[in-house]
Amino acid sequence: MKENNYKNILRGVIVIAFAVCLLLDNIGMFPNLPLVKIGILLILFYVFAEALKRLSFVGMTFPIGLAACLFTTELGIKNASIAVIILVSVLVGVGLELIFSKPKEKNNHFERTTTSYSEGEGTFDVDNNMGARTEYIQVKNIRRGKIDNALGKMTVYLNGSTVDPDGGFIDMDNGLGKLVVYIPKELRVSFVTDNGLGKVNIHGEPSHDESLPLLTIKLDNGLGEVDIYFE
Repeated sequence: MKENNYKNILRGVIVIAFAVCLLLDNIGMFPNLPLVKIGILLILFYVFAEALKRLSFVGMTFPIGLAACLFTTELGIKNASIAVIILVSVLVGVGLELIFSKPKEKNNHFERTTTSYSEGEGTFDVDNNMGARTEYIQVKNIRRGKIDNALGKMTVYLNGSTVDPDGGFIDMDNGLGKLVVYIPKELRVSFVTDNGLGKVNIHGEPSHDESLPLLTIKLDNGLGEVDIYFE
């Protein structure tokens, strides 16, 4: 069974478990258990696990902060405001990113606008943890690329890019944020989509000319929103 199938099964089980928790809480089956909180905790645990797999520290600390907001009394922090708890979790994640992530040129976690080129190798790799980032990528003969967005908003323009004659592959991963990607409509594109509880929107259509090399895009969306534009 493919990895995507395992992911879909796990996500489906979590959604069903959350629905069961809502039902049991509504009918008062277990009045001493915070069933709704437990259901939300299951979702947050999945988000944490996905972030751990990508080694996204902000993606890991953010759901921990939300979980702490649910159990302030049990954790003895009921006097702390929810806003402060979430802010602390995000700042801890940013701090860990700064400590352990590899340094990158023009790396600013809150707002970044850069232009990247990798024409010689036919590859590119861009990521955004939080805040806003815009990337203008013009790569001739794309063979492999990676676009990774965690919590913020990331906009990527692939205008002027072409695909390697043997075909190309782009891995798109969006966690809790918003990812917007502009792809030339002249390219022939195939999607392999793995969408969790988020939303994926495709605007326009790619080329259907089968004589063109195929660009395969593996799109993995968690709880965020993805917009793909063919222009």
